[in-house]
This record gives sequence, C-alpha cells and structure tokens, in this order.
Amino acid sequence: MYNIADLQSFVALAKSGGITSAAAQQGISAATASHRLAKLESSLNVTLVHRNSRSFRLTEEGQLFLERVETILEELQQAELEIGSGTAQLRGHLRVTMSPWILSRFVMPVLPEFRRQHPDLSVEFLAVDRYVPLVEEAQDCAIRVGQLADSSLIAAKLCDNHRIICAAPRFLEEQGRPELIEDLRDAPWVCLPWQTRFDLVDRKGRKRQISVARSVAVSNSDMLTAGAIEGLGFAVKSRLAVQDELDAGALVEVMPGRLHAPEAPISFVYSAETRSSSKTRAFLDLARVAFRR
Repeated sequence: MYNIADLQSFVALAKSGGITSAAAQQGISAATASHRLAKLESSLNVTLVHRNSRSFRLTEEGQLFLERVETILEELQQAELEIGSGTAQLRGHLRVTMSPWILSRFVMPVLPEFRRQHPDLSVEFLAVDRYVPLVEEAQDCAIRVGQLADSSLIAAKLCDNHRIICAAPRFLEEQGRPELIEDLRDAPWVCLPWQTRFDLVDRKGRKRQISVARSVAVSNSDMLTAGAIEGLGFAVKSRLAVQDELDAGALVEVMPGRLHAPEAPISFVYSAETRSSSKTRAFLDLARVAFRR
C-alpha cells in the first residue's frame, strides 16, 4: 500500500517533469523516487505516467490523480499547521474563475489584505465571461453571475443583481432615446460574442425576442463597458458592473424594466470535493467581504 511519502514524490515528479529533478528536490535518490512511483501505480493498478529515456508526461488518469492529491496534501499540511501552532496560515495554490468585471471591481480591491493574511497561498484567476466547468478545467471555485442551473455544485449567494440596457449620453443624443422595441432592433449594439438575441417585454407585458445588429463584438465584459462608454452602441450589462459609470453619468439606463427576467444574482460556487478545503472557505469569506462593500 502506498503512503504519504509516495504521494509527495508523485507530486514532485509531476511538477518537475523528471525522476532526477524530483529526487533532488526531495533530497532522495532517483532509485527511491522511481520505486515510490512504481509502488503507487501498482497499488492503484493504473499507469500514472508515460515515460521513456527522453520524455515524461502524465496520463489522463495521472493528471486527474494529481489534481486530487495536491488538494489532499495541502489540506493535510494545513491541518498539521493549525493543530501545531493554533494559527490558520493557508498554504498552497488556489484557482478561481470569474468574470473580468467582478475581479477588477470587487475582488482586487480586497485582495491585498487577503494576501497579507495568507502570504504563503498563491491565487490564480481565470477571468473570463464564458461558463467554466470547475472539475474539467481544474478550478477550485467560481463566482458566477445569473441564475444557476441545477448541478452537483454547492452554491452560496453573495448578493442580488440584475441586468439593464445602457448607453452613453452622447450616443443617445445622436441616435435618439428608444421608445419602442423596434427602435432597439435597428440600432447599433456593443455585444459579447454570444449576445445576438435579447428577450424583452413590450408595453402589454408580452415577451418579445429581438435579434440585434452587433456593430462591435468584444471578447470580455470590461471591453463591453468600454465600448458602451465610447458611444459605440447599446449594451446589456449587470447593474453592479456599471454602477460607478451610471453614478458618474458616463452611462445611462435605457428603457428600464423592459428586459425579460433581468435577475442575475451573484453566487459563489464550488464542488463537493473542495467542500472541506480551508482555502476555498477563506476565499468565500473574501468574496462576501467584497460584495458587502
């Protein structure tokens, strides 16, 4: 049966890319490192590494095992530290995904204090607007915008939010303020790649779907805000993402209440595998502080 030392050697092998370098990193012989890997594969009855005299790479099973083992070892180290010193000093690496506007406007302002509290914990952000499956893309947790689909993920609501239609004042001066749904259909829009249709509500409360002319398509939500401010067209944004611009008058809400189902709450989600992770719990606390601001 394998032990903790075998797991530690496997992680070192995977990170360093070779037996010799991993052995040197751990202060053991190459023969010992190789023996630990063989014992681990034998116990699991699976090949973790493809290797020959010139190459060394993880199998698909090896990559999956690495992701799980890293978390387990980090949590074990964390437990040892906490019971040994009475402190909750976090260590290791945390991967988090969220929209760029959430990272820049909410998380970054509170991150310095988090780093001061946990200097030995590194954080890696995947800031994208697309849906990111946590397990498949090796993310520990996510902050998501909108109604959550039923899944095995665990969710904690951070705050309410809703989407609005907005535009720059100078754009409205040139184009005129829209009064009818048809006015929006024929006007220029700044959109994310998947924003081609919007569900609206007409004056009689009936749901209407329109296809819009995307004058400018951008790849992320921060650029969407920038394009709207520059007067390139209408945009659909989370109110929280543009509240500063609305307050400053750089953007104006257009046709309030006409988006169908505008509710887009902000939630923190994580998988059952990371339920007990002290890193994940600590970042959830950080997210709660960020949105209380």
